[in-house]
Amino acid sequence: MTIKLLMKNRKAFYTLKRTIYTMIKSWLTAVSVVLISIFLVVVCSVASSPLNDAPEPSPIISMSIQNSTDINSSAELLRFVERLLTYPRYPPSKPVAILPGELPSNLSVDVPIPSDAEVIGSLIRSEDTYKQVEIILDVPMEPNEIIEFYRDSLKNAGWNETEGFYHYEESGFMSTTPEGVIFCRYEGEGPSLQITAHTLATEEGNVSDVRLDLDTDPGTGVCTERFYGPSWDDRAKILPPLKPPEGAILRSRSSGGGEGQWQTDATIETELNVSELSTHYQEQLMEAGWALKEDGMTASFAWSTWSFNDEIDNPWSGLLLVSEVGRENTRFLYLMVYAV
Repeated sequence: MTIKLLMKNRKAFYTLKRTIYTMIKSWLTAVSVVLISIFLVVVCSVASSPLNDAPEPSPIISMSIQNSTDINSSAELLRFVERLLTYPRYPPSKPVAILPGELPSNLSVDVPIPSDAEVIGSLIRSEDTYKQVEIILDVPMEPNEIIEFYRDSLKNAGWNETEGFYHYEESGFMSTTPEGVIFCRYEGEGPSLQITAHTLATEEGNVSDVRLDLDTDPGTGVCTERFYGPSWDDRAKILPPLKPPEGAILRSRSSGGGEGQWQTDATIETELNVSELSTHYQEQLMEAGWALKEDGMTASFAWSTWSFNDEIDNPWSGLLLVSEVGRENTRFLYLMVYAV
C-alpha cells in the first residue's frame, strides 16, 4: 500500500514538473519574439536614415558652441587659464597674470630680448614684492646661437653664469638639446635667470623655442643651493661628460648613487649599432684618463670594464653597458663607477 502511494505521488510530481517547464518555455519564446521584433525595427530605422545626417547636439555642446562666438570669449578663456595656473591648495597662492604676445613691464631687472624675436607671451606669478616670470619667444636662430647671445649680453650686464643646478647635469651621458644656462645676478644669490632653447618646426621653417625663467627674489633657491647645496652631489663629478653622436637624441636620462658608487643611464635614438655606439663612448672615457681593462660584445650587447683615479688619487672601477632595447634605432646606455 505504501509503495503504491509513493509511486502515485512520484508520477504526479513529474507531471507537474513537465507542465511548469512547458509553460516557462512558451513564455521565453514569446519574449524572444518580441525582443527580436524591436531590434529589427531599430535596425531598419537607422538603415533608412541618411548617412551624412549629423545628430542633434546636446544642450551642453550647443552651449559651448554659442559661447565660442561671444565677444567676451577671449576674456573668459584668459580668466579660465589664469585660474587653471593657480594653486589654491597650497596657500598662499601666487596670483597669476598672462600676457599673450606681450613682455612684462616694470621688472626690477632688465632681460635682453633678441631684436628679431617674436614674443609668444609671458606668465607672471607674484608673491610679496618678488615675481617669477616666464617669457616665451620664437627666434630665427640656432639654439647654440641663442645661448651665446645671452652669455654675451648678460655678462656685459654684470650677471654670473653658474654651473648646473645639479652636478649630474654636467656629467655622464649628456644631451645636445635643449640648450640651457643659468645666470645669477650676484655670487651665491639672485635674482636668477634660466634660459633654454630648442629647435621648433613651424610652417615658416625652423626657429628656436626660447624660454626665459626669471626669479626676482635675491634668495632664490637656484642660486643659493648652487653655491651652498648638499655635498653628496659632488660624487656625480666623478663621471666625465659624455657627448652623444652627431644626430643622436638622448631620452629618459637618470642618475643616482649611494656610498662609494654612482651610476647614470639613458636611452638614445641613433642609427649607430651597438658596436659603433660603444666605441663612441669608449673613446671619450679614454680621453678622460680612464684605462680599459676588458671588453666584449655580441650583436645586441656590448660591455667594458674600466679603472681610473679621481682628483685626489683615489682608485675607482667602472662598468659601461650598451644594448639593444627592442625598438628600431634605440639603444640603452648604462655607466656605473664604484670606489675600490
